Amino acid sequence: MGNGVRHFAGAAVGVAAIPLIAAGLLYGPRATTSVLDWTATAALAGTAVLIGVLAGSRISPVASLLPGLAFTALAGATVVRAATGGDRRMGFDLVPADYLDAYAALLNTWSLVIGGILLTASVFPSRWRARRGGAAAPEEGEEPPPLPKRVPFASKRITSARPAPGPATGR
Repeated sequence: MGNGVRHFAGAAVGVAAIPLIAAGLLYGPRATTSVLDWTATAALAGTAVLIGVLAGSRISPVASLLPGLAFTALAGATVVRAATGGDRRMGFDLVPADYLDAYAALLNTWSLVIGGILLTASVFPSRWRARRGGAAAPEEGEEPPPLPKRVPFASKRITSARPAPGPATGR
């Protein structure tokens, strides 16, 4: 797969991952219930697995770069808005009341952590280099490289001047 196709596939995976990660973190376990919600725990675990796959994936560094930029920008917008004296409740009027705590956690904590992890995974230069396939087959009419020189194998047995100990010598 060529580098361009690989990066395009990575971009598609990265764009699709952004709402999946956000939904997984919004639906994750909340402190409001006294009983463990297994569906919410599974959603959080699935989100963690998705983040791990994006961070360690060999698909393309773009697959972790795009969600990393999105979540870092979300965290950055929250910090800038709060630092400039703006309302810290970005878009809270659009969020259902049941999800307000989870949305606040996504904005104020999770988005910076997730963005940092995914951006860090994209920074390494080795992820941006093209994969090396197997050795290219020689083209038609091209001679293969010469074999390495061989060391001649000694056909005569080398013996020392002294006879080997054994039953014939009596030693």
